[in-house]
Amino acid sequence: MKTIKINFVLILLVLLSFSTKSQQLRVLTPIQMTNDVDTLVRFLEETHLNPYYKYSKENFVKDVALIKKGLTKHLTVIDFYLKIEPLLAKLQDGHTDLPVPKELYNLQDPYELPYVFILSTKAPYIICKMSKANLPSLIPINSEIISINNMPAKRIVEDIVNLNTGETPDFRAEFGARNLSFYLENLYKTNGNYKVKYKFGSQIKLIEIEGIKQKKLSEIVNKIDLKTSKGNNEKSNFDFEVVNNVAIINFRKFDWNGFRKFADSAFSVIKNNKINNLIINLIDNGGGESEVGDEFLQYLLSKPFKQYNKVVIKNSQLYKARLKKNIGTKKPDKEELEFLNQKNGTVDTFYVDSNKIKENSFRYNGNVYLLVNSQTYSSAADFAQCFKYYKRGLIIGEETGGLIKSFGDIVTTHLPNSNLRFTISSTLYYNVGVDEEDFCGVIPDFYSTSDKALKKAFEIIENQK
Repeated sequence: MKTIKINFVLILLVLLSFSTKSQQLRVLTPIQMTNDVDTLVRFLEETHLNPYYKYSKENFVKDVALIKKGLTKHLTVIDFYLKIEPLLAKLQDGHTDLPVPKELYNLQDPYELPYVFILSTKAPYIICKMSKANLPSLIPINSEIISINNMPAKRIVEDIVNLNTGETPDFRAEFGARNLSFYLENLYKTNGNYKVKYKFGSQIKLIEIEGIKQKKLSEIVNKIDLKTSKGNNEKSNFDFEVVNNVAIINFRKFDWNGFRKFADSAFSVIKNNKINNLIINLIDNGGGESEVGDEFLQYLLSKPFKQYNKVVIKNSQLYKARLKKNIGTKKPDKEELEFLNQKNGTVDTFYVDSNKIKENSFRYNGNVYLLVNSQTYSSAADFAQCFKYYKRGLIIGEETGGLIKSFGDIVTTHLPNSNLRFTISSTLYYNVGVDEEDFCGVIPDFYSTSDKALKKAFEIIENQK
């Protein structure tokens, strides 16, 4: 019996190893890839209200034909992904996307360039912010990266922008920064060897950096977590502080978890200390639940308000499938049943009523300054537009990455052969105060880069005394 158990374990380990390797090395035939491209286009047009709002259907169809014509060899799933993601990037809808297939890529235990970088579409294109996991840094903080493996920083950013979806190039560059090592490896075949040319002050240097395997880097990070916070050093979605009698609320995500308790506590401190200036920081806030924005606005506004004028929804197979999944075993209510019986391809328009003002003993009437940037997205941008429309205070920073008339409410499916996850916008949101042609972000009252927006807010406060 003992021998049988040992052999069984060995066989199991061999099978698991083979399965993992086969996933890593799995290739697609030209016919399979062509079928996936056709499926992508079909799902896109069936589900999205207007995928060609920025990029013409005529050009898109030509691009699709060129890609299909070039699919003459077997490709790995990741190489196929790199070929078709630029199609969606051209549509300029951040919610319609083929996300980076990280799970598949991570099976390879890839190399990481263990630094945090900031990417921009304007010079300096790449800035080194810090090393990861407290590793010794060979690149000085805030150095400008000139090239990596002789590839100019400008070209790297351009390639990454073309492989990320979003409404603005700046958003796509910054969003792509979090996957820089993925792009370096798969676009330029760095294989963990990085020749980095950087500029710091007046000095220009070329250094060689050896990459670190992802699993090893994770182990280092986990050890740091255990030492510093018993396994959890993630920042809260919101925090509060008072600096020089100015209240600062940092909002990283619009999430219900702990929000009401946090908001009551923060505004209680503001009220009890008679603080007249409040800074709300939405820099790098990617959104979340818009209802949290409604609740937050109850602390700031004293008259009925709304974030949206109207919402337009397209009925489709994928949208209905998501609704059925959410309903589960429950019996659909009248509204859900009516929607499920709608013909696919039809469109429903819903006009939004204003939110009534609730009783709130912590409602704030002082000065408010809102910080935003190109990474202020989705429901965070909706909040900013509402804040601006009702003239609640000054907005400081960059134009938001999220648009004031934008697509969203994603449905998710997978391409049949590659199994790549495909998200598609199903709904068009009109923020309050928006016209038909307003496909733009929230424009700040005072422009400032992200790193200087808080300082700019304090300067404005000081000048208004």
